[in-house]
Amino acid sequence: MTAWIRNNLVPQRALALSLALMVVRVAAGGGLAVAGQGKIAKLQGLCATAPLPDCEREGTTACDKDQTCLAKLPAKCEQERKQACIDEGKKTEAWFGTLTLAGRDHWKLPGDGRLHLALAAGQELVFGLMVLAGLLARFAAIPLMTIMAVAMASAHWTTFNKSFDFTAEVAFCYFALLAVIAAVGPGVLAVDALWAAKSGAGAATKPKSKAKP
Repeated sequence: MTAWIRNNLVPQRALALSLALMVVRVAAGGGLAVAGQGKIAKLQGLCATAPLPDCEREGTTACDKDQTCLAKLPAKCEQERKQACIDEGKKTEAWFGTLTLAGRDHWKLPGDGRLHLALAAGQELVFGLMVLAGLLARFAAIPLMTIMAVAMASAHWTTFNKSFDFTAEVAFCYFALLAVIAAVGPGVLAVDALWAAKSGAGAATKPKSKAKP
């Protein structure tokens, strides 16, 4: 019984470990890539989901069967949606501009809110996709861990400092998942593994030069 436990439960099987690491990559890399895409949309004044879902219904009620009013309603609702998205993007930029480290006003992050938002968006999207694909995943995990550490020390500092409920924070969860990728690697079900295997096969088949007599 002891031998069975040692042989079947204790070792980390390559395929099982790689499947688990793939799930970690999808959760961390995929999640951050989507978050980065959403931030980029806000920088462009767009919305991932259209606000004001009841605009048509409310407008129809307000028009009270006035055909001229009803004809103008679609364009009016579309304009209101666009403006709401722009306002939401500006609100997000302003919020990023207020972030400070460890809740100290004199430890304000350099630059304005739009710069912070753009940096976070670009890195989350690019490095998130790299982690998701397992392409230079250990390298890509490091800047993402840095972003999450800054987020924990700024945007999420109140929760850490007062309640210490860091396990409930998304930033900490991402940090933990990325730490696994940085330490262990992406597994064999990744671009890095295919790249390494191809490079190794090429090196193995390369003929050795014969020594001159």
